[in-house]
Amino acid sequence: PRGERPRMSSGGLSLYREVLRSVRLLPVETRSYYRVVAREKFAAHREEEDAERLALIIERSKADVRWILEKYSKTDIAAGR
Repeated sequence: PRGERPRMSSGGLSLYREVLRSVRLLPVETRSYYRVVAREKFAAHREEEDAERLALIIERSKADVRWILEKYSKTDIAAGR
C-alpha cells in the first residue's frame, strides 16, 4: 500500500541489532555517530532485493564492525584505557 515503508527482513533486523550492540562497546563519545551511520546505511539498502548483493552488503557490514571495534580497542590500549 501507498505510504508504507518497506519492512526489513528478520536477517536484516538481526544484523542491525548486532551492529547496535557493537556500537555500545565503543567509546561513549563515538556512539551517537556510529548509531546514525548504521541507521543511514540500513535505510539506504532497505529496498535491496538482489540476494547476491545483500550477501555482499552483509559480509561488508560485519567486516566494517570488526574493523571499527579493533580500531578503538587499539586506540584504548595506546591511551592506557
